[in-house]
Amino acid sequence: MIRVLVIDDDEIAREAMCAVLVRAGFCVFELATPIGATSVIKRDGITVVALDINMPTINGDKLAKLLRENAQLSNLGIILVSGCDVEQLSALGRKVGADGIVSKARLHVELAPAIERAVAARAAKGGAPSSSAPPLSSSGPPSSSWRPR
Repeated sequence: MIRVLVIDDDEIAREAMCAVLVRAGFCVFELATPIGATSVIKRDGITVVALDINMPTINGDKLAKLLRENAQLSNLGIILVSGCDVEQLSALGRKVGADGIVSKARLHVELAPAIERAVAARAAKGGAPSSSAPPLSSSGPPSSSWRPR
């Protein structure tokens, strides 16, 4: 199952992304801040990250670049999400090695297909992502929220 981590500081946008992805049948996790994202990605066996570009602690494009440079995360799909100009978003995506971009105005029709394309692209580049994800921890509160499908 495809496990998606949504990172967006805007609660309404994050909720919208999560709702779209849950309806599409993905296992969805969410963070309101990029802090601790790498730990969540590793711990929860995340397949793809959907990142907002404009966040107060670290911009999504900078986090995407850091994730892409992490050899342990070479199969991680990355989708940049923003309300900014699509051409600007495309340029950022190419610069940081994102697998796709999605305009917030088109989340409802473009996000799920972008996630699927990212998974396919990563599988073609380096083998299929692991289908066996670690179990959800029941000891203590998780640092990310999980939404069952």
